[in-house]
Amino acid sequence: MTKQKKPAGTVNEFGVQWTKYTENTGFYASTGIFDSLFGNLLCKEDLAGKKIADIGAGSGRYTKLFHQLGAASILALEPSDGFTTLEKNTADLQNVTRLHATADQLPRQDFDWVFCIGVLQFIPDAQTALRTMGRALGPRGRIFVWVYGRENNGIYLIFLKPLRLIAKLLPHRLLDLMAAVLVYPATLYGLLCRVIPLPMAQYLCGYYMKLDRYSRKVVIYDQLNPGYSRYYSKAELKELFENSGFTDLQFYHRLNTSWSISARYVENEST
Repeated sequence: MTKQKKPAGTVNEFGVQWTKYTENTGFYASTGIFDSLFGNLLCKEDLAGKKIADIGAGSGRYTKLFHQLGAASILALEPSDGFTTLEKNTADLQNVTRLHATADQLPRQDFDWVFCIGVLQFIPDAQTALRTMGRALGPRGRIFVWVYGRENNGIYLIFLKPLRLIAKLLPHRLLDLMAAVLVYPATLYGLLCRVIPLPMAQYLCGYYMKLDRYSRKVVIYDQLNPGYSRYYSKAELKELFENSGFTDLQFYHRLNTSWSISARYVENEST
């Protein structure tokens, strides 16, 4: 374990989140979540025996799932105070190494896969982070990134933005209460989506409604908590990845609301 200086801002906000929400339960903690996340870009079985980096590991949810899928070794990187939760939740996993650091401090270790799931949208200097992740890959390695999508989220963002203005003023206790209350209208909306093709119906029916109540609250809190968050269009992602040195870009529109991307790093092509 190595500890390094932590930046302020969004990292600290996630530090509070992952020291308060330390459990991962039900579907939220199952390998079944990868079916919609990976789409046609990757098979779960492909991770067996691979060397993996998990960027922004948080409470260790994905780290534990990569372990379940048979990864040979996993470097779990988390910059926030949630690192203590990551340590606790993965302490019994012998193939996991933990690093208290930001994405741009990822060491070069010839990884087969670098995963950055639900993290890049919270990094203002995404290009520097991506280049560091690319350089950490082995000659045949690939990066996998999942981010919030701009497409089909317009109505949702109209409601989310004012809620975030309120949320950023609240201490954890009140923000937790706010998230708990919002579970009820979100669940009602999800039930309606099962019979009416409302906006974001694929996401609600394909993911959110499969979660237990605790996990639904965590998901809502996760939407309200960060002070900085970006929703990317496919065109913006293509430009960002190409400018960061990646090639062979493959996109998957997850549940019609977010983007999964797999790519190779150009500098490693001829290594």
